Amino acid sequence: MFRQNEEHRQQSFFSGEHLLPDKLRARLRNSWAETFYEELFCRIDETLFAPLFSDEASRPNSPVNVLMGAEILKSGFGWSDEELYDQVCFDLQVRHALGLRDLGAEVFVLRTLYYFRQRVREYAWESGVNLIQKVFEQVTDSQLETVKIATGWQRMDSTQVLSNLVKMTRLQLLVSVLQKVHQGLPASMQAAWGERWQFYLEKRPHQVCHQVAAAEVEEHLLTIGEELSAVETELAQGAPKSEALRLVRRVLDEQYTREPGKLTLRPESEVPSGSLQSPHDPDATYRVKGGATYCGGYVVNVSETADPENPVQLITDLQVEPNRADDAHLLEQSLDNQVGRGIEVKQVTTDGGYTGPQGQAACDAHHVRLRATRMRGGYPSSEQWGYDQYGWEQDDDGTPIGVTCPEGHQAELIPGRAEGCYLARFDLERCGTCEFFRGLCRVKEGKRVPPTLYMQRRSIDSARRRQQLCPEDGPIRTLVESTVRSLKRGFPGSKLPVRGLVRARMVLYPAALMVNLRRLHHHFEKKGEEASQGITTFLSLLKVALLRHSSPIFRRFSMLLTADCARQLPSAAK
Repeated sequence: MFRQNEEHRQQSFFSGEHLLPDKLRARLRNSWAETFYEELFCRIDETLFAPLFSDEASRPNSPVNVLMGAEILKSGFGWSDEELYDQVCFDLQVRHALGLRDLGAEVFVLRTLYYFRQRVREYAWESGVNLIQKVFEQVTDSQLETVKIATGWQRMDSTQVLSNLVKMTRLQLLVSVLQKVHQGLPASMQAAWGERWQFYLEKRPHQVCHQVAAAEVEEHLLTIGEELSAVETELAQGAPKSEALRLVRRVLDEQYTREPGKLTLRPESEVPSGSLQSPHDPDATYRVKGGATYCGGYVVNVSETADPENPVQLITDLQVEPNRADDAHLLEQSLDNQVGRGIEVKQVTTDGGYTGPQGQAACDAHHVRLRATRMRGGYPSSEQWGYDQYGWEQDDDGTPIGVTCPEGHQAELIPGRAEGCYLARFDLERCGTCEFFRGLCRVKEGKRVPPTLYMQRRSIDSARRRQQLCPEDGPIRTLVESTVRSLKRGFPGSKLPVRGLVRARMVLYPAALMVNLRRLHHHFEKKGEEASQGITTFLSLLKVALLRHSSPIFRRFSMLLTADCARQLPSAAK
């Protein structure tokens, strides 16, 4: 039965914090734990998790905000489950952050946390709704409103993270698949196939591979393919909807070429990048980006505010997808999601990976200006002017209707014979006297026609996007790279401690919440210091003014007033 946790709002007489000296109690109140409690823990809407629990009268659930807060702390600090549990039990700051003030009160056991994760994961599979993501959005929206953060100008960047997988050879992968398939076979089939696959099942995949000579690897790869093809036939009849059958068919399609009566191993170069990297994480994919290889991972797209007038910048949105997802697609997802949440976005600063037709179309759909610092693709040849050096005129529908060369010569754009092709006829007399004609200029000289410029629609669109680049935004965009590093702070080597797309999202959204929390705490600390300095200055001026008065009463009053106010400075500043 679902029940909200409101006990943390009631101060207990037995709170361990009351045993602390005044200085330590004040230090605790000014630490990150208080900011976590006020700005994050108290903002968690527990009713989001009500569908996970029974509506019938039964034993109430463990406090959802405590479990959710523990997940955020785990991702933010990079703790293991055992380390997290020790911190919750014995660390006074962590207990304060989670509203656990009474040292005699019982805390959840790790098994409760495991059940909570399992329910969230299963709910995401069944409904397509990740409740951890909903908490991130709900808390972040509340923080943005409270701190008055302008969201109109944002910056965006993506990064690669790895699933908690062992990098495997092709043979290791197929042996692992065979073992996974055997585990998923119906009980009536396991014994027979287990005896048939005994060589591949008796040890762990890497140990099996160590027994295979290099010259025999390809033979074993073909053998496993034939065995998978054989078990596919039996599964199709006995368990047509099983996970084992789906896994078998996926691997056969990705790793082999199947023809009637013949099975051939695909060359490694023909295996698609979306192929299975491990049977333990079907969502993780393969990608080469920037010369680096990411085998079995995900891409994380981070959006954060970038308005220079903001007192603090916060992460507004996060996307986690298989690492083959294109940046432009992630930009589209982010804008759709933020607009759906009521967040106003007017311009986005990105690198060149977000440019292109899809990224521009996503921005146009929401009337957002794309301020890219670079552009996807190579640079134009230096032997001739690039199309971006020409001026392009369009009608209201975006159809090109005119062109102006760098020397100011204008011509009308005429649709060519082929679809998407255009041409422009320039004046022969003007072109003939131009020093760049037959050189840097792309206008070609014709025998029977005036000088003509030939181009395609995609080249025109690309040129217009290049003209709209904002290289001056480079310093602004670079700052988001620091945010990316902060997000992966708890994951050494960019490797997540979990497997699967749903679980990856369940640890990355809490990590983003912790990044925002640290920034808010730093912001409040800075405001407190400024307030303390202002109070100190005021008291100094007041003391001088009172001491100048000739009456001893005013002098005595000034000394008592300033001494008492000095003791109250920390709480007054906060």
